[in-house]
Amino acid sequence: MRNLMVGIMGVVSLSTVGLAHAGPPVEVTFKNMGSAKATLKIVTSNESSTYLAAKPKPAEEVPAGASNNFTVQRVISPDVNAAMVRYTIGQKTCAFGTTFQMRVLPGGIKKPEWTKTATPSGGATCTAIITATAANYSWRVEFVMK
Repeated sequence: MRNLMVGIMGVVSLSTVGLAHAGPPVEVTFKNMGSAKATLKIVTSNESSTYLAAKPKPAEEVPAGASNNFTVQRVISPDVNAAMVRYTIGQKTCAFGTTFQMRVLPGGIKKPEWTKTATPSGGATCTAIITATAANYSWRVEFVMK
């Protein structure tokens, strides 16, 4: 019984440590402004890890005119987080990304930095907009495809 309790306490401790080192969460909204359904296409390891870390998982398909929301929080470091997704509509593709990194400037000054990218191909129109940032460094981003 004692060994079982020690094992359970170890798992709980490791889980707690992991949560303490999670980066700030990002709320992602993907909007399909096209005239046909958008299909999730995982190509890179960053897109795969985003899919695995997301809650709920990004939708496999998003109907025309609809949107999908999910949150990503990686357990890598309290100073970084990222989300990358790629959707296709026919031959059109949008690869989206957003990152957070706590930069350390000379003198030890910390400066938060958020980025967003939207890379189109096949005639797609793609935009990424950071719509909010918070004091705890969490942020919201919209990925729009047409």
